[in-house]
Amino acid sequence: MNERLKSIVDLEKYPIQDLNSPIIKKLVEKCKKELDEDSCSTIPNFILPKSLAIMNTELEKQLDEVYMSKEKINPYLYAKDDPELPKDHPKRTFMNRFNGYLNSDCFLKGSEMKFLYETEELLKFVSLCLGVSPIYRWADPLACHAYNVMEPEGEICKYSKEDSHYIE
Repeated sequence: MNERLKSIVDLEKYPIQDLNSPIIKKLVEKCKKELDEDSCSTIPNFILPKSLAIMNTELEKQLDEVYMSKEKINPYLYAKDDPELPKDHPKRTFMNRFNGYLNSDCFLKGSEMKFLYETEELLKFVSLCLGVSPIYRWADPLACHAYNVMEPEGEICKYSKEDSHYIE
């Protein structure tokens, strides 16, 4: 394990470097359950506060390189209507989306976020949580670890799988 990981992830609370630890086994079960139920899982305070501040600074330094996009999209992220479908079909329900992307190549080689993305420990932990092995990092230098950015007035598509409609 690279010692730098200790300064980024709370390894005492979440020892991802030891996938056989009872703590990690319990966390993986929790993540799998949440992913199965909600398609989303959260791990509170996974990133150490000091590292989070560094990551935020890294992002703020690159804001002028964010590609902003404003468009209307449906839950499937399509921007075009399909008049052959019934009017109440989700593919014909559109919402404003105003956000941007900061591409991976904008970050310096020593970037905290870039380092975390490239660690084997995180890759293997995520693989266990997803129940998919092996998983691979995306090799695209622009998008391998791109970041979604929103301005305070930004909007992003909100969709409820339980109700099959947008949340407004």
